[in-house]
Amino acid sequence: MQDIVWTPVGDDQLEAERETLRQSLIEITNAVGVAMRDAGLVFPLYATVPNSGESVATIATPLDPSDADWERATTIFCKIAGKMLGGQRLRARELPCAVANGTISAADIIAEAGEGDAQQSEGIPRPPDH
Repeated sequence: MQDIVWTPVGDDQLEAERETLRQSLIEITNAVGVAMRDAGLVFPLYATVPNSGESVATIATPLDPSDADWERATTIFCKIAGKMLGGQRLRARELPCAVANGTISAADIIAEAGEGDAQQSEGIPRPPDH
């Protein structure tokens, strides 16, 4: 899971940027999906916009792509979301996460990947690499 941040700003500006991303989340994830497919990255990427903290967005995937593929997907998300914020240069930082009752079968992955619901923002987050 990645926390998407940029240079810290005041609370009002941060909330305004979050609101911009919230209103554009479907557009952003659609563009990210196209760019990821064009790059040969076919795993799902979930995005959400937090209500507190320093980040403007958080992304996750229920699968375990290679570090290189995850880095490429993160870069794609940061570029597209940054454009929505007037060309901001966003960066990612890894977040610790854990999963309870996280057993998932191949059938679950296939069914979930086939749904293509850009509004879904839940799932089993990618655990951090250690």
